[in-house]
Amino acid sequence: MRRRRFANPFWVILILFAIGFQAWKEVYKEPPAASNGTPKATKQFAVLQGAFLHEDKNNDGDSFKILHLGQVHEFRLYFADCPEKRRHQYNGDRLRDQGRYFGGLTETQTVAIGQRAQEFAEELLTTQPFTMHTKWQAVFDSGRYYAFIIFSDGEDLSAKLVRAGLARIYTGGTTLPDGRQASFY
Repeated sequence: MRRRRFANPFWVILILFAIGFQAWKEVYKEPPAASNGTPKATKQFAVLQGAFLHEDKNNDGDSFKILHLGQVHEFRLYFADCPEKRRHQYNGDRLRDQGRYFGGLTETQTVAIGQRAQEFAEELLTTQPFTMHTKWQAVFDSGRYYAFIIFSDGEDLSAKLVRAGLARIYTGGTTLPDGRQASFY
C-alpha cells in the first residue's frame, strides 16, 4: 500500500498559519461582553499585550486607564493601595487611614505620597514595556477591573510601588498569573 504525501507545501503552510492565527486571537482578544457591553469576569487571567497608559486626570498610583486594541479600560492594581493624590469631599476618612499607615502623616504629607506614586507609576508605564493580566473582575461598581501589570524584569507594578514606599499591601487574595495562591490584608 502506497502512502500519500503532501505534494504541495501550500496546505501545510496554510494549516500552520490558521493555528498561529487562532493562538494570536486568544492572546489579543477582548473579553466577552455582558449584555450591557462591559467585559465579563473570567476564571483565568487574560493577557493583554501591547497595552499603553491612556492619559487621564483621574489616573493615580494604583488605578489608571489603559488603551488596548483601540478600547480604553480602567484598571486597579491587585495588592497595592497608594495614598490618594488629592482631597475631595468623599475621601477624608481614607486619607486619614492612609496617613496613619504611613506613620501618622498629615493629610498634606499623605497626599504628597499619593502624587509621587502617580508620577512613579506613570513614569514606568510610559517608558517600559509591560503586560497586563486581568480576570476582568470588577472593583465594586466603579467601572474598574483588577489587574496585575508585569514588566520585562518579571516584577509587577504593585511590588515596585510597595518597595518604593509609595503603597501599602492591601487587598483580598487572588491566584497570581503564574497560578500561585496569594492573600494579603
